[in-house]
Amino acid sequence: MKRTLVAQCAAAVLTGAAFVGANAAVVGPAGAPAIDNVTAADLLYANKEGIGHIVVVPYYTAASGNDTYLSITNTDMRNGKAVKVRFRGASNSDDVFDFTLLMSPGDVWTGTVTKDATSGKAKLLTKDKSCTIPNAIDGSTFVTGRLASYQSVDAQAKETLEGYVEILNMADIYPGDVPAIGDAFTARLLPATADINPLYDSIKHSAGVPKNCAESNPAIAALATVPVSRNTAPAGTAAVQMGLDVPTGGLTATWTIINVPLATSYAGLGDAVEAYDTAVSMPAYGNIVFSPQLSTPVPYAEAQTMTADPLLRGAVADSESVVAPALRGVPQLPTTASSYVAAALYDFPDLSTPYLNGDLGALAAGVATKRQASRLTDAYAVSSVMNEFVSDAGLLAKTDWVFSSASRRYNVARNYGTSAATATTVFTDLEFSDTNASVGGASNRYAKANTTAEGNLICVTGVGTAAGLTSPVPNNRKTAVNADREETFVGSTSQFVISPGTPTAPLTICGEVSVLTFNNASGGGALGAQLTKKDLTGTNVNGWARLSTPGLAGTAPGPVAPQLGLPIVGGSFMQLTNGQVAAGVSGNYGITFPHRTTRF
Repeated sequence: MKRTLVAQCAAAVLTGAAFVGANAAVVGPAGAPAIDNVTAADLLYANKEGIGHIVVVPYYTAASGNDTYLSITNTDMRNGKAVKVRFRGASNSDDVFDFTLLMSPGDVWTGTVTKDATSGKAKLLTKDKSCTIPNAIDGSTFVTGRLASYQSVDAQAKETLEGYVEILNMADIYPGDVPAIGDAFTARLLPATADINPLYDSIKHSAGVPKNCAESNPAIAALATVPVSRNTAPAGTAAVQMGLDVPTGGLTATWTIINVPLATSYAGLGDAVEAYDTAVSMPAYGNIVFSPQLSTPVPYAEAQTMTADPLLRGAVADSESVVAPALRGVPQLPTTASSYVAAALYDFPDLSTPYLNGDLGALAAGVATKRQASRLTDAYAVSSVMNEFVSDAGLLAKTDWVFSSASRRYNVARNYGTSAATATTVFTDLEFSDTNASVGGASNRYAKANTTAEGNLICVTGVGTAAGLTSPVPNNRKTAVNADREETFVGSTSQFVISPGTPTAPLTICGEVSVLTFNNASGGGALGAQLTKKDLTGTNVNGWARLSTPGLAGTAPGPVAPQLGLPIVGGSFMQLTNGQVAAGVSGNYGITFPHRTTRF
């Protein structure tokens, strides 16, 4: 597979744990000491304040006349940040564009995703001065190397126009003096002395521009190497020598979708996950998971130590769950070369690369990635999603709900094969740790029991759209509802028409980013989504709805049968038109409401 340098962004993850290969690993200090007054994290949780170590922008689009404007802010006023920015397609979370962003303290990076008139692909426009690797990303079109090879050029281009964005704090860039070789993480001098970390000095803004972003700059060039001393004691010395430190978070992101022809816009915050120390109830540090941007191949056995992605780790077709329980957690060999996708360094890190210090000892077993993916899914999982909808013809109103499942890829993925007939769905079993015990009380959200495929889209079944209305507490606050504004409910005996498809209940939501329109089967919807759109047509014109997202049965205690929920973020997008031209007051209006959710 050929990719432009822009897409060859990711990495050799450094390690302070057992060496597992030429390119693999994760760095964290032995014994989890406090570093610069920050402790090691033992939990990932969804921070509703929007600041964290991981941020997901739930939807970007360059389709149907839309442009998407992104802004990433480093709220840390002391440390720089090495940030992985990855755009993934809406259909199956395929990597369609990625790069490394080097932010100075208090820095903001901005960019725009728009449609390239020549290729029909999405492209990135940015005049931002922050350092990136590679340097030249302005005007770069998205890439299609990971899409189905048998798709037409136009179909592949279309797949790049919608998706979501992963933003990951791979490492901090500390301001102080670089310690001597052999010294520990804690030896670097803070605050900054007369001697400055060369990488920090290079990316730090002065008079509005960084000092030296050039890839030939030795401090930047060092980030393209795999340090040979990364496994010497104390752990992480080589990473510190490169100017990297444990990531402490502080990232936030905003997004704005503007449709110029329709004069309509929507805006919101990225959804943040924070690494947290429960002992002190404070944000904490994660492992360094920085990697150089290289296209060097990574063997599937090594990839298993760096990702839970079933395509990259060589999961067998159908599921790793077919493996005998005694072997679960042990890296499994792919049955054929076509049952996995050959990984390259630009695939790493991803959101399942082990981020908590306590997982360093489980790297070689290939299960630390499963723990990470399971915890991330826990952080995002909800048992129901509630929002409002408007489809009033008098206002030419349209409502789209976006469901983004950023962690689904780490449990289930679509292997395109060599033709549509050979495509398969592959799973990673997230339930078992290296001791075959439950991972943090979590279990799979996705399995053959609740997934199906429509073409090359993986669909999740069992999403409720209308159900009983008077269930006992707490079920009456999470079961499905569809209502107008005056207590007109659609009961469990009624069926919606779900288009495309046949009258059915419950609903299936398809794709990594699903778009559900209301009462608009024949229209384009508020967002003009093209890849994963479905319509829910019912008798209520305006009102509210709650979809139940049970996932599979769980094991947690509770007064009712527990359900695990599904990892969903997103919101409601409403387009309204004031048509009073005679009064001189006309215009289009875009309204965005984030989803309200339950987690029990």
